[in-house]
Amino acid sequence: MTIVEKIVYHGISGFMSLLGRLSPSTGSAFGNMLGSLWFAFDKKHRKLCIDNLTKAFAPEKSSREIRILARNVFNNTATMVFEHARFHRAGPDNFPRFVKFYGIDNLKNAHGKGRGVICFSGHLGNWELACSTPFITGLPFAVVYKPIEFLPFDRYITDKRESTGCTTFPMHNALEGIRMSLGRGELVGLIIDQNARKRHQSIFVDFMGRKASAGTGPAKLALSTKAPVVPMFIFRENGGFKLEILPEIPLIRTGDEESDIKANTQIFHSMIEKYVRKYPDQWFWIHNRWRTRPLEEKNKL
Repeated sequence: MTIVEKIVYHGISGFMSLLGRLSPSTGSAFGNMLGSLWFAFDKKHRKLCIDNLTKAFAPEKSSREIRILARNVFNNTATMVFEHARFHRAGPDNFPRFVKFYGIDNLKNAHGKGRGVICFSGHLGNWELACSTPFITGLPFAVVYKPIEFLPFDRYITDKRESTGCTTFPMHNALEGIRMSLGRGELVGLIIDQNARKRHQSIFVDFMGRKASAGTGPAKLALSTKAPVVPMFIFRENGGFKLEILPEIPLIRTGDEESDIKANTQIFHSMIEKYVRKYPDQWFWIHNRWRTRPLEEKNKL
């Protein structure tokens, strides 16, 4: 980083440290206030969020219910900043106060097979708090992330993830690091619910009632390495966070590689959809998840 970027980095760190002093109730109040302002003034993302929710939940929800749900999405997303600050200021010894883990045996059983574990999740709850996994479980954990263009903030987030015991791999050149981690019997965390733009590395799956472009990398990796696949989801519940670790997913292996990749990718995203429908206000609807469309749809236009 340049000198200016380092100054900005330390400014971000100092500011977040101050936010970490706020009580949970005060942080939540500020988060809701910022979320409401964001919802009011960011017309582009407000429209995107409402449109996504409408296509997913109409006609079971009225337009008023969908608008309230959209506002809650903005509030919850803004509140993540204060939760993140408080979590990291508290330090690893206090992680169990913030996140309650359920299903650790599922993770340990998969890890016991000695081939590493592919853990997948989505942008649900406050996914950054899932970085407490290595400290709470005692198992080595690597996460793959998409770098943030603003370098000082990217460095801040990366440093905080690594301070919890995680190893981090930037998405654009992560494959070698992932394979090495799995080869050492480690856990590798992937968030797989964003739009996949590269058609040669993706397929279309059914997700929330619409076709969505999904990366094939996780399924290919699981089939080639024979590493167990374990879903993990973190969400707000009863004033705290619950991280639920589900049993290993039995992979479909018919010998038809293309068919197996498609079937398993659909299974992964169906699992994510189950939790999104259960906690709709905690998913990142502000992302243009359905931006990439099947070619046959474009040809009809």
